Amino acid sequence: MENGKAKLGKLEIGLDQLAKFIVKAKKNCYAGNGQEERLRDGSKVLTFQDGDFHYTDNYAGFYQAPGTEIVRWQKADGQRLWQMSYHGRMLPEFRENEEFAKLTFRFLKLALSEASQDKPFRGPEWDNGFRIDDWRFSNWLYKTKTEGNLTNFRGKERIFNELGNEVFSQDYIGGLVIPKD
Repeated sequence: MENGKAKLGKLEIGLDQLAKFIVKAKKNCYAGNGQEERLRDGSKVLTFQDGDFHYTDNYAGFYQAPGTEIVRWQKADGQRLWQMSYHGRMLPEFRENEEFAKLTFRFLKLALSEASQDKPFRGPEWDNGFRIDDWRFSNWLYKTKTEGNLTNFRGKERIFNELGNEVFSQDYIGGLVIPKD
């Protein structure tokens, strides 16, 4: 990786273009209430294509929902360029309240829609957390902390309700996929 480019086998990509695409894909998929396709195994998949990049987000479950985001070159079965795995869950004491979980996921989508190019993994990484100016989420707080950069990273995100209780937690890890030449 030099000069903002990454050599992935025979392919060379611009890291800025990749980061920009990931942010756009998130805003057009889960964070933007994109069209989900339900697969036979019960999991859901969202896809997005723009230029030479193809994005897939596949997750399973509701109260506890692991998933994977993959960026490929040009098409759904193209060379895998970047991947992030995540595993999130409503904390156990909140798992029996479906409406509260849906509200929490709406807040999560709002936070994810604020992803930035410098850290496109999840939502915004602010010292005092992320708040929404929306009466439904008065005093809710989103926090995330990431180690690393687009090429190799790991992190954790959490959501706190208006009472300051942690209600949702998710770990994520990922980076570039570098094949043998």
